[in-house]
Amino acid sequence: MAAQLSSPETYFQTAVFCLIVAVTLIAVGRHQRRTGRSITNPDRPIRVANGLLPEAPPRKSKRVTGRIYIFFGWFLILGVAINLINGIRAARS
Repeated sequence: MAAQLSSPETYFQTAVFCLIVAVTLIAVGRHQRRTGRSITNPDRPIRVANGLLPEAPPRKSKRVTGRIYIFFGWFLILGVAINLINGIRAARS
């Protein structure tokens, strides 16, 4: 038998935190991949004096960044699964 490294509560708290961060990363990544625009700066038209400046075209780099966010989000989902398994094992012993 392996020695227990942490209490079950620690594993479950870590799993919840990882899940929150993963869902956030996946949501932001999907938005950036789909639109090509940042979620914090969506590049809307800007009113200057009496005219509107057109919005900037979508960037390919934002779409690539979105894919990277999605990858790290799914990587954290793997961490959630591992922490849940460890928490259940720690609670059983």
